[in-house]
Amino acid sequence: MSTTAPAGQAGVPEETHLWEYLHVVLRRRRLVLAVFLTVAAAATVRTLLTRPVYEADVQILIERENPNVLTFKEVARVDSERDDYYQTQYKLLQSRALVRKVIEEMDLFQDPEFGGPQPAEQRAALKASAPGSSRVMEAAIDQFLSRVKVQPVRNSRLVLVGFEAYRPELAAQAANKLSQLYIQQTMEFRYQTSADAGLWLGSQIEEQRHKVEQAELALQKLKEKDGIVNIEERRTLVEQRLRELGTSLTALKTQRIEKEALYRQMKEAPNSEELPEVMRNPLIGSLRVELASLQRQSVQLQERYLDQHPEVVKNRNQITETREKIASEAQRVIRAAENDYRAAVAQEHGVADALEMAKREALELSRRGVQYDSLKRELDASKEVLNSLMARHKQTDVAQELKASNIRIVDAAAVPGSPVRPNRPSDIAMGLFLGLALGVMAAFFLEYLDNSIKTPEEVRLHLGVPLLGVIPEHGQDSGSPVLSNSHQQGPFMEGYRVLRMALSYSWPGQDSRVLVLTSTAPGEGKTLTSVNLALTLATMDGQVLLLDADLRKPQAHELLGLKKSPGLSDILVGLADTAECVERVKGTNLSLLPSGSHAPSPAELMSPQLLRGFLHGLRAAYSWVLIDTPPVGAVADALILSSACDGVLIVAQAERVPRKAVLHTLERVKDTGARILGVVLNRVPMEQNAYYYSHYYSHYYGHYYDDQHPKRQDEPAPMTKQATR
Repeated sequence: MSTTAPAGQAGVPEETHLWEYLHVVLRRRRLVLAVFLTVAAAATVRTLLTRPVYEADVQILIERENPNVLTFKEVARVDSERDDYYQTQYKLLQSRALVRKVIEEMDLFQDPEFGGPQPAEQRAALKASAPGSSRVMEAAIDQFLSRVKVQPVRNSRLVLVGFEAYRPELAAQAANKLSQLYIQQTMEFRYQTSADAGLWLGSQIEEQRHKVEQAELALQKLKEKDGIVNIEERRTLVEQRLRELGTSLTALKTQRIEKEALYRQMKEAPNSEELPEVMRNPLIGSLRVELASLQRQSVQLQERYLDQHPEVVKNRNQITETREKIASEAQRVIRAAENDYRAAVAQEHGVADALEMAKREALELSRRGVQYDSLKRELDASKEVLNSLMARHKQTDVAQELKASNIRIVDAAAVPGSPVRPNRPSDIAMGLFLGLALGVMAAFFLEYLDNSIKTPEEVRLHLGVPLLGVIPEHGQDSGSPVLSNSHQQGPFMEGYRVLRMALSYSWPGQDSRVLVLTSTAPGEGKTLTSVNLALTLATMDGQVLLLDADLRKPQAHELLGLKKSPGLSDILVGLADTAECVERVKGTNLSLLPSGSHAPSPAELMSPQLLRGFLHGLRAAYSWVLIDTPPVGAVADALILSSACDGVLIVAQAERVPRKAVLHTLERVKDTGARILGVVLNRVPMEQNAYYYSHYYSHYYGHYYDDQHPKRQDEPAPMTKQATR
């Protein structure tokens, strides 16, 4: 729910209601509708004129498989990274060489989508051209690749290979052919690799067999020479003992370091009783509790007895004795830590000596087995390489005989029944949504640029003056102004009654009131507002005078059907008196003092002293004197008259004059010392702004008023033609 700033307080922030945003859209509905229809029509036409594109998808399975044949340098690298392997396959599916095979086998040079049909001679030349030498072939390959889509299926080894074409049959044929040739190409690659590797492996196996035989012979000769029998078992036992002793020494050294650090920390601590190890001692803990209890007892005893009292002396001795026990126990903890440290040192030295003996034994075995180990390693390595080569050679033979592939088609492409784009329902719906969004954005953008006054809330919030009335637009504004005595009711006529009531409460108890009506710019309906307000005031008891002080462009006499002169200008120059110029409107308590003859310099005629004396004479004869003046933004006449009157009423046309201009008008009037009564918001489009004005006038109020309160027969209806100024 929105909150309205109090009258006279400008700039008070208020909560924005959701309906206010809707009001902006409704008020700018013509712009919103125009942008919506334009964008929607453009999107619809584009969608309908776009040529349909069909897409066919082949689902293939790519199994992760190690290469069957490797060179000798690749024996240690059997597997490659999974991602690298699959990314390589995706690139192979979109390789130019593979696409060229598809184009040649499908004879796509005959297809109109690829620039066909081509003459037979030119097609033959294209097929025989070297890669990259023919622009026509390269252009066809580029066009084909632009239509290929390779999309892995998440969390699986499946891949969707799609192809787009204007004809559904071509899309399915191209996708299937691309997948088939890709599988064929993969098998050719594997067969050629296996054949090349088989020849290389055969020569390597023969060479490696000779190395194994030489290594076995050398090792046998060494055994016979040194009498080495079962050296491996002895060495295993020694190595096992070395590992055990080394592990034990490491653990003991760690324990010794920890105990040494603890002992030194406790020894060098300034207050051994505060050490964590001492604090954790159960006996010391109980002694500390006992000491705390004795200290609390000491405080209580000192409050009751003197220092030499037996109880105090006894308590002091107990505290001293407890502290000595704590100190003694702390030293005992430190001595225990020292004993642990020295025991750890002795144990570490014993294990270290045993380890040195084991090392000497191991060195002796190593010295004797250096040459043996060298020959044994050489023999083992040669056998391992030979076995690996022989296994690979067998795999090569199997791969050459087995024409199997780790890639296969799971689902072949079918002829698509509907295009993938344009998706006409979706595109048209998106166009409608975009049109509506742009229309609403344009409405809010223009609303942001529009700084005119549109609502009563803006008068209170931005102008800081009371809002005395809201005058709606009237359906008869387009005709010639006439004075009606009909029973017509509604927001338009009720607006003047509300304004009359507001002005009556502005001067409670005052017999005569002189009021200036002005505006910021011409064409805001100031003159017609003055006439209709005067007619409304004339229905009350008392006489009303309408003074037309717009000496440059007077119109009040035309609206009331009276003569223009003699009038105000004639009175000011002394050519006529007031009684001679005032003319009564028939059937009402309203009189008109017209502008009079044309004055070449109206501003020079309006002397403040002369005007005050002149208006003083009018006060005695009339209850209300309404002065219609020129706009403040045009001439200074209204400012001169404002200082001589009781109050000023500013007429502002809704949705026309900028707020800054109205604020400037208010500031100029205030500078004269005049009293600003408030603002009348004129020509308000009620139907277009129903949300803002529903609390002023409503459809239901109009019906109620027609049924319950028939209009007085002698009360003239206000003028319905808004003045051109």
